Amino acid sequence: MKIDAMIFDMDGVVYDSEKMYFAADQKAAQKLGFEFTFDYYKQFIGGGYDLMYNQMVADYGDPELIKRFLELSRDEILPVVKEGMLNFKPGFLDLARYLEDHHIPYGLASSNYREDIDFYLKETNFENRFDFIVSANDVQKAKPSPAIFLKAWEKAGRPDKEKTIIIEDSTNGIKAANQAEIPVIMVPDYIQPEEFERKHTLTIQPDLDAVIDFIKD
Repeated sequence: MKIDAMIFDMDGVVYDSEKMYFAADQKAAQKLGFEFTFDYYKQFIGGGYDLMYNQMVADYGDPELIKRFLELSRDEILPVVKEGMLNFKPGFLDLARYLEDHHIPYGLASSNYREDIDFYLKETNFENRFDFIVSANDVQKAKPSPAIFLKAWEKAGRPDKEKTIIIEDSTNGIKAANQAEIPVIMVPDYIQPEEFERKHTLTIQPDLDAVIDFIKD
């Protein structure tokens, strides 16, 4: 299929980072004396810090506790990234090269803050490769709001939406793509596709190498 632009989610799509986040969250919760399970964590995948903070404050009733929790979690993550433990997802570098070779602009639309995105890109030697980047700093509402993808589409030059592809791994991201009316491919990470994901995606592919084969056809 001919495409004019591609928009990547970051965590779980570009980077194998969700496991890193969950491990950091568990350690932070342990230090503060409360339990943090994966079943609880998975609702936040793709949604960003604000969604997590607001929901956890509602659940725990203690804004200072949750603020401290998020600070401790971030403190756990930074050394891991510095040690070179943040890895690209299988096929991402091949897909990036394919897009560059075919002069297809591609960008990042992440619910992370820009400071963290820039840090990750620098530590993995991928600075200045994305044609555009949209972060949580650029929008008022995180996914599942479509705002971040609409902003990325604008930065891409407003190409035909039917020839623009979003790559996502989360239900929140798929909902955002659907509301932005831009086709979305799911490459599952932690969240495995169920009926909703199968009905609301262009296709579900096992990895990003398979996405290359799909868009070649």
